[in-house]
Amino acid sequence: MTARLWIIMTFSTIAAVVGASAVIAYAVDPYGILRDPKGRELTVYFFELKAKYLVNERYVPANFDGLIIGPSSSANWDVSSLAGARIYNESIPGGNAAEEQMLVKRALDKGHFKMAVFVLDPSMTASHDINEGVDATKNVEAIGSFHLFAHEAAFALHAAHIKFNKSDASPNGKLVLNLAKRIQVAKLGTGQFNIDRDGLNDYRDLIQSLQAKGATIIYVAPPVYEPQYKFNEAAYKTYLDTIRMYLPPGPIINMNGPEYIAFRSNPDNYLDCWHLEPQGASTVTTLLEKLVPQAISSSH
Repeated sequence: MTARLWIIMTFSTIAAVVGASAVIAYAVDPYGILRDPKGRELTVYFFELKAKYLVNERYVPANFDGLIIGPSSSANWDVSSLAGARIYNESIPGGNAAEEQMLVKRALDKGHFKMAVFVLDPSMTASHDINEGVDATKNVEAIGSFHLFAHEAAFALHAAHIKFNKSDASPNGKLVLNLAKRIQVAKLGTGQFNIDRDGLNDYRDLIQSLQAKGATIIYVAPPVYEPQYKFNEAAYKTYLDTIRMYLPPGPIINMNGPEYIAFRSNPDNYLDCWHLEPQGASTVTTLLEKLVPQAISSSH
């Protein structure tokens, strides 16, 4: 084989592989960027932060008019609708307000949201770090990237009805938490309730941006396992009182209130002191479907 023929064959092979990859990316389009996403059901399985950043470009504003914004403690809440709004769960593992602001503001450019449920968890305002390089993510990654290939493989497995470890994730943004069950009550340090000024400003700015577009804001304090909550009750109450002073006013559903002690005291509802088992998440979903409309009505 001559050098010239080898070069031609090499570049032809590369072009064929790139072309085939682009065709597959267009056909699967797991982020709804390459084709019209209206009415489609796209699921985030892996690389949750980057994937949700990409689906917020077109998929979320085209199919949803309500949002849940929070960290991993709310990521597996399977809420499809609240008070007439179709809900997308923006929660991400390890997420904070700075990252959530980046996700949601993409959707705000094209979307019209009736409501947004903001989860008041200390982790949301503990820092303003941006993870997974999401601040440098480009739409071209929907044509070729490692996380794209992972989602294409997940799409193929799902289409073949083959179970995999995150196959129960949902098109409404609900994620699967692959956490080993380990409930260990401990005293938390004051640093875990730290309110980062930039993170707080990001959260407040995001809330105000949604309000400016006509969205009703609801706050939810997520349920902490009761023994853990009682051990750190003063810190949790101080955090909640403090954060509410800095955020725009709005009705709050406090799931650490006395009316939910029975739920919080049942270890079967929890993976650890903050993350819920699927059955616990299902109970919270049922509660929100009842409590959110009530909170909206009482605020008017």
